[in-house]
Amino acid sequence: MSDSSNNPIRAGARAGARPESTLGATTSRFARQHEELILLAKELVMALDTRTLSADPNPVRRLLAAFSGRLRVHAAMEQEALYPRLLASSDPEVVAKATELLDEIGDIYRIFFTHLGRWSDADMIKDDPESFCRDTMALLHRLRVRMKRETEELYPLADRLEPQSPERSRAHEETPAPLDAQKRSA
Repeated sequence: MSDSSNNPIRAGARAGARPESTLGATTSRFARQHEELILLAKELVMALDTRTLSADPNPVRRLLAAFSGRLRVHAAMEQEALYPRLLASSDPEVVAKATELLDEIGDIYRIFFTHLGRWSDADMIKDDPESFCRDTMALLHRLRVRMKRETEELYPLADRLEPQSPERSRAHEETPAPLDAQKRSA
């Protein structure tokens, strides 16, 4: 675990996706952002060809810039809307999981944005496309695993904190019991 004072989110503060209907209003926005990031990452990975990069790395630089822009927006939203609420929770399980994942993501973001700075010049990519491809793929994989953990481990806890609207409560009340439960009660 890292020192939380070095965490950029803490300082200011649909990989494996669940069906959107089971997400709360807050987490559904974050899950959509994860899906967008995953699509951009897939596009970026498909463009990681050393021969192409040796000739013209600019299209990949543009994809990387688009991905990093979306990632920055996602990080800012986490910092402002998600993590402060979770860290202020009276539920110790929520606070523990939020703290664990917050410390972890600060390191991942720091590494990613250092990578972005390292490869900010197209000529650097052109001169060493193998390292660029290897490092970019490793970071994208790490981010994807991280998003999966958030979706599966953190968002259910965040949803637990979300007050249910009358419409959501009624929808759950009106949901018929599974057939095997109906048979047992008959």
